[in-house]
Amino acid sequence: MKRIFFDILHLITYFFGAFFTFKKKVLLFCIPEHPNLGDQAQLMCTEKWIKNNYGNYKLFEFPLICQVFANDNKSLLFNYTFWVFIVLKLTVRKKDIFIGHSGYFFTDHHGGWFSFAFLMEHWNNQFIILPQTINFYAPFVKQLVAKKFGNRENLTILCRDEVSYENAKKLFGSTKLLLFPDIVTSLIGARSYKADRDGVLFCMRDDVETFYSASSIDDLMNRFGNVRKEKIDTTLKISNVEMRKHRDELINKTIEKISTYKVVITDRYHGTIFSAIANTPVIVINSADHKLSSGVKWFPKEFFGENVQYAENLEDAYENACRILQDSRQVTANPAYFKEKYWDFLQDVRNSEK
Repeated sequence: MKRIFFDILHLITYFFGAFFTFKKKVLLFCIPEHPNLGDQAQLMCTEKWIKNNYGNYKLFEFPLICQVFANDNKSLLFNYTFWVFIVLKLTVRKKDIFIGHSGYFFTDHHGGWFSFAFLMEHWNNQFIILPQTINFYAPFVKQLVAKKFGNRENLTILCRDEVSYENAKKLFGSTKLLLFPDIVTSLIGARSYKADRDGVLFCMRDDVETFYSASSIDDLMNRFGNVRKEKIDTTLKISNVEMRKHRDELINKTIEKISTYKVVITDRYHGTIFSAIANTPVIVINSADHKLSSGVKWFPKEFFGENVQYAENLEDAYENACRILQDSRQVTANPAYFKEKYWDFLQDVRNSEK
């Protein structure tokens, strides 16, 4: 009941804010509602990018609005998707822009792609879906997704790794596809940290995408003996309310913590990006799918040197970390490669390919 109350309050607030404005609108969908710092950092950077590129628009944000093949027996009175549809029908104008939040929404079970499909079925506005990992399995889902997203002139889908890009090309026909890095990479090269660096930080996930067992990671940590070490995750054990209230502070504190270590070992993609923002050398190990092995290819050696490395196994991770710990040289600052090469020019690239 509490969730229903907040959903109703959100839609009422949106309706009055959208209906009584003369400004064009950016409607950002599928924003994260969970306390994962990587996803929240995407939202933080997306809001900044929208402000820089759509400064004369008014921004409105929505969470996930549909579940895949949901068997929802609730009456229309309590059906969130129905009421989103109603308020959008009353407020959306032709020049409004729909933007999809970045993530791993393009996979069989996720309601994100289903939400975008629902919106495109009812509105012919411009749609931009920010960088996605794209990985469908079931043939009937692939057919449905191809039908919903294929050959759309009003849609741009950003793919955040080469595997996703190739998957999208097979599915989506003439729909505009761009190979683009995660938006949090736009922060790399924008900050400097002066803390003394010591020890190894493990930034490890604890979910279905884990490749190595927790005991294997604990054994690896123990091999470093008396070296300063710590294990963290980018998913915090806090409420969504606390995350919304302190989001930027929590993200910045985590990156500052990373900046105090000499090396990071991680199976989190945003652990990799946070490390690059902190200018801390990072060793990337496997996750359960291609997200890490493909994502690390975004960091070319000529710009990032040994600051971002991929380890084929835990033994390689240990040996590479030991070399970094024993290196007495100062850390090399990473360049603003992604901001300058990609995110400053996304609008130009989209317009040139129309």
